[in-house]
Amino acid sequence: MAYSPMMMQYLQTKEQYKDCILLYRLGDFYEMFFEDAKTASEILDLVLTGRDCGTGERAPMCGVPFHAVDNYVAKLIAAGQKVAICEQLTPPGQGKIVQRDVVKIVTPGTVMESSILQEKSNNFIACVQFVDEKIGVAFCDLSTGEFATFQLDGFSSVKDLQEVLVAYKPTEIICDANSKAVGNSLEAVKAGYVPTFTVYADGDFDFAKAKQVLLRQYKVATLDGFGLAGKKLAVSVCGALIQYLNYTQKRDLPHIEPIKFVQKTDYMSIDVKTRKNLELTVSSNEGKRRGSLLWLLDKTTTSLGARMLNSWIDRPLQSQSKIKLRLDGVEELYKSFVARDEISSLLTSVKDIERLAGKIAYNNLTPKDCVTLQKSLQNLPQIKGVAARLKAKIFANVANGIADLSQVEQLLFSAIDENCPPTTKDGGYIKFGYNAELDELITISTNGKQLIADLEEYERQRTGIRTLKLGYNRVFGYYFEVSNSFKDAVPSDFIRKQTLTNGERFVSPNLKELEEKILTADERKIKLEKQLFDELRTNLLQYIPAMQRTAQSIAALDCLCALAKVAFDNGYVKPEIVASGKPLQILDGRHPVVESFIKKDNFITNDTLLDNDQNRTMVITGPNMAGKSTYMRQVALITLMAHVGSFVPASKAVVPITDKIFTRVGASDDLAFNQSTFMVEMVEVANILNNATQNSLV
Repeated sequence: MAYSPMMMQYLQTKEQYKDCILLYRLGDFYEMFFEDAKTASEILDLVLTGRDCGTGERAPMCGVPFHAVDNYVAKLIAAGQKVAICEQLTPPGQGKIVQRDVVKIVTPGTVMESSILQEKSNNFIACVQFVDEKIGVAFCDLSTGEFATFQLDGFSSVKDLQEVLVAYKPTEIICDANSKAVGNSLEAVKAGYVPTFTVYADGDFDFAKAKQVLLRQYKVATLDGFGLAGKKLAVSVCGALIQYLNYTQKRDLPHIEPIKFVQKTDYMSIDVKTRKNLELTVSSNEGKRRGSLLWLLDKTTTSLGARMLNSWIDRPLQSQSKIKLRLDGVEELYKSFVARDEISSLLTSVKDIERLAGKIAYNNLTPKDCVTLQKSLQNLPQIKGVAARLKAKIFANVANGIADLSQVEQLLFSAIDENCPPTTKDGGYIKFGYNAELDELITISTNGKQLIADLEEYERQRTGIRTLKLGYNRVFGYYFEVSNSFKDAVPSDFIRKQTLTNGERFVSPNLKELEEKILTADERKIKLEKQLFDELRTNLLQYIPAMQRTAQSIAALDCLCALAKVAFDNGYVKPEIVASGKPLQILDGRHPVVESFIKKDNFITNDTLLDNDQNRTMVITGPNMAGKSTYMRQVALITLMAHVGSFVPASKAVVPITDKIFTRVGASDDLAFNQSTFMVEMVEVANILNNATQNSLV
C-alpha cells in the first residue's frame, strides 16, 4: 500500500531537511512523525501516539499546539536540535491537499523569538574557515543585526581564534568541511565554553560567490568601504554566513548592519582560563551572573545597555583615547547626581528598540510590539536634550546618534490602540480615527442593532406606517413587516418577499445595503486591519537604520550611567590611563566583588607597583586563606575595569595600556583531558610564557 497524499507531502518535505526536527502544521497543531516524533517526545516529554499513513501501519507521532510552539522550540534548541517550521500556505479545501512548505529553520544562533532570547545577552552565530595559517571568522546577532568579522594570521591564529570565540560567546558555529576537525579540537570547544563546529555548504565559502552575496546584501559596488580590501578569508566567512542566514530564515534581512572589520589588537586579549578565574561574566563556582564582575557593574536600566555592558567587559578596549572618552563620560555623571538620576528615570520607558527593529525587518512585529516601540520613542527628545547639555565629548556622540523618530512615534500612536490584543487574528488593534473606511466598519460592527433600529424609525416616519416592524430570519435575512391595514401605504421601492395571514414582508435597497454591511462588517474589518497593519510595517522598514543607531547611543548612555552609579555607591576613583610600558600603580586597591559581599570598610586595602624595571615581579606569600588569590585577582580586575572605561576600587590608580591579562590561580586536575593537577599548572604556565609580552599583566 502507498502512503496517503498528506504523508507523501510530509516525507517529501522531510527529505529536504534531514538534519532538522520537522514541525508539520496540521490545523491547530504542529505534528512530528517517525524518528522526529521519537526524538521530540523524549526531549519534550510528550506522549508518543500513532497515525494511519496509508501503508497499513501507524506512523509514530506526537504534536504541540501552534499557539504555544515557541516554548517547545526553545526546549528542542536547548537540546541541540535544529527545527524546521512547516506552515500551511493555502486554506483547507474540499478534496484538495493543503499546500505546505518550510518557512524558516530555527537553530541556536538564528533564534528571533523574544520568548527564547535572553534579553541581557547577545545571541551570536559564528562562521569560521581555516586556510593554511590564516583564519576568517564572522559573527552576527540576527536579533539585533550586529555583524563583525576578523581575519587572523600567523602562528598564533588558532589561539587568537579561541580568544575571539570566548569573547563573543556564540551559541552556534558553522564552518566548511576542512575546518571542522581543527575547530572541534580547540580547548574552548572541548571544555564546553563554545559549541561544537557544524559543517555548512562548502560552496558558499567560495570567495567569488561570497563577495557577490555581500555586494547584493548591502547594495554596493565594492566591499572596500567595510575595510575588507585584501581580506579574502573575512569576505568568504561573511558571505557564507549571510547565505546561511538566508537559507534558514527564507526572507530578506535588511536589518543586518554594515560589516565591522575588527583588528585583534582593538581589544585586550583574555584567554579562556583567565576569563574563568577572574569571573568576568559568570561566577566560577555556580556559573551564574551573581558574584561576577558583570553582576557588580550591571546597574543598567535597559536591556540595550545590559547587552552593551556585557560586551564592554568581554572585550576591553586597547585604544587610550577611546578609554578616556568613556572615563570622561563616567566622571561627569559621577559628579552630577541630577543628570544621572534624570537619565535613569527617562530610560525606564525605553524597551528593546534594537530587537524591535529586527522584528520589523523580520516581519513578525505584533501590535503589542508597536505599543512598546511607541512608548520607547516618546522620551527620546528629552534623552537627547540631556545628553546634549553634558560637556564630555562622548555625550555629543550619543546625542548625535539619537535620531529624530518623532514621525514613527506619532504614526504608531495614531495607528495602534494602546489596549490592543496580543495578536492580529481577531482584529481590534487599529485605533479608531486612523482610517475612515475602518471607522465605518467598526461603527457598523459595534452598533449594528442601533443602525437597524434607526432605519426602522426612519421608514416609519417616511411611509407613515406606524405598525412597520423590522425583523430577521435565516431565510430572508432582514425584512420589513407591514400589517394588512397598511398595505396601500407601502412605497414603490419596497419589494415583496413573503405574504402572511395578517400582513406582508418586504425588503428595500437601503435595507439590503445595510444588511450586507452588518453581516460582513466583522470579516471586512479584520481584513482591512491586517492590510493597514502590513502597510504600517512596510512603512517602518525605512527607519530601521535610524532605530539601530539610536539604540546603540541609548545603550552607551545607559552603560555610562550604570558605571557612574556603581562608582559613586562604592567609592571608586577615576583611573589614569597611560601608554604601554609605563608603571602600573594602585594605591589602596580593593577586590570589587569581594568587598561587595562583606561589611563596609572591612576589606583591607593593598598597594601595587609593577613596571619594566626594578619592580617587574611581585612574590606573594602567606598561609592558606590569607588572601593571596584575592589580591592577584584584584590587580587583574582593576586593570581590566580601567580598560572597560570604569572607575576602579582604589584611592589612586595609574594603569598602562595592557595587551593581555593572564591568571594562574588555584590548583585542580582535569580528568576529562587526562591531566593531573601538576600537569594542568605546567600547561597553563607554558601558555603564559609563550604568549605574554612586555605589555602583558601576568
